[in-house]
Amino acid sequence: MGIEGFVIENPTDIAYFTGLKLSRGRLLILERRATLFVDGRYTEVAKKGSPYPVKELSIKALKGALKGASSFGFDTSLSVAAHRALKPCFTKKKLKGFDFPTQKVRAVKDRNELLLLKKSAALLQKGFLHIRKRLKVGVRECDIAREFEFYVKKEGAEALSFEPIVAFGPNSACPHHLSSTRKLKKGDLVLIDIGVVLEEYASDMTRSFFFGEGKKRLKEIHQTVLAAHKAALQECKAGIKVAKLDKIVRGVMGKEEKHFVHALGHGIGLDVHEYPRISGEVKDVKLEEGMVITIEPGLYIPGLGGVRHEDMVVITKTGHRRLT
Repeated sequence: MGIEGFVIENPTDIAYFTGLKLSRGRLLILERRATLFVDGRYTEVAKKGSPYPVKELSIKALKGALKGASSFGFDTSLSVAAHRALKPCFTKKKLKGFDFPTQKVRAVKDRNELLLLKKSAALLQKGFLHIRKRLKVGVRECDIAREFEFYVKKEGAEALSFEPIVAFGPNSACPHHLSSTRKLKKGDLVLIDIGVVLEEYASDMTRSFFFGEGKKRLKEIHQTVLAAHKAALQECKAGIKVAKLDKIVRGVMGKEEKHFVHALGHGIGLDVHEYPRISGEVKDVKLEEGMVITIEPGLYIPGLGGVRHEDMVVITKTGHRRLT
């Protein structure tokens, strides 16, 4: 990377490298040492739990720790405000930005992380089965979304990965629909995209199905999405380029491909959306053993409806292992 040190500001990254949940802090990593900087709210907690020495979060303290190195890196996802606050500390020292450096480290999960992701996915699956049983004529999208949140939190979820997407009928044509007061009708296509956070790790899945007899056109795109999903999973293994997965899916979709309006998937872990982005626009990124990603092809026809099918998978040397 051509640098002698790295400064980390993102709270999720700090949690990953220290085990501490802080709303604000700074982690300075050098070749032979690391230092955690926190303000007065976290001093005692950090001193008890940090694997690294703890100092006051101030320009003076950081400047003192910078001695011995002249070039440092930072994550370009840093906000402009955070960068402005950070820059004065590096007077006469080089400060170079990198894209997703910490997320690339976090992308490959260790055994404990994989166990936690499996537990999160299992609770998510349980929550989905619970709300599927609550579907009946007249129930509102927002009722199902609310029931999901109540249930999974009662079962131990710390939070939701994101606001539940529950879409009935034509509303399913909007990939990020906000659950509304629309009532379920016989023959509706139902799209449910949900996730939970359990022991700090996120999960994510989407299912689309018919409540009664669906429309012929929607049945056609439903079968196309399932076929595309299956084709992508067959090629999910260490070493494959993410752009190739996208190309495979679009090939299966054929003339319907114009209705595929988002990325094929994303990494998942402490954040619900992590590196790598599974997309044809990402040219040189390959899947690695231990990555956990989602595969979520979808087709959306405005005014009619949309279908998405999403699973979480662990990448292995020779293939993958599904978590949902």
